[in-house]
Amino acid sequence: MLHPTPQTPAPIVIRVETEHYLVRTLDVDDASERAGQWLADPEKAKMINAPARALSLAEMRAYIASHDRISGHILGIFDKANGNHIGFWAIYIDWPLQEFLVNVLVGERGTAAPGARRETQRKLMAYFFEDLGLETVRFSVLTRNEPVGSKLERAGLAPEHMSFTPSVEREALEEVQHYRITKDVWRSYAGYREK
Repeated sequence: MLHPTPQTPAPIVIRVETEHYLVRTLDVDDASERAGQWLADPEKAKMINAPARALSLAEMRAYIASHDRISGHILGIFDKANGNHIGFWAIYIDWPLQEFLVNVLVGERGTAAPGARRETQRKLMAYFFEDLGLETVRFSVLTRNEPVGSKLERAGLAPEHMSFTPSVEREALEEVQHYRITKDVWRSYAGYREK
């Protein structure tokens, strides 16, 4: 017997504001050489196990265009004070399972984007859980990314499972911690403040 599946939603444009940042769906016209340079920084590339190389303007446009605004969303993080594009969220939704997978890259660091990930993450989680009605968020962290892992541990969150992926910078495997957090668990931690 066939079971009905949820109707595929129409494409959506996402726009979420926080005190200091605007997060919105990117258009191909938002592609820039500056954003393409973010992954040329070896430290940023290392944190996501990517090769350290700049993306061309054409590659940036193709990456943005590859997100259909239904199951794949590429959201730019913009500084509200000056309009600068400082990073992005890539979010992928499995509508039948009511799950979403999140990835983030803050390309501009330090004084250019203080607290951008933390501040925008809270609003985005609320949007995907509460406004879109999704039930579970998934994300992964390289085990060697100790600052992030320590924050999750202090919040009482444990990985669901581990996996291994080839390292892009050396002949070795990188350990990856995979997390799965339900809406109810997220709600219970929504007031948690990172220190």
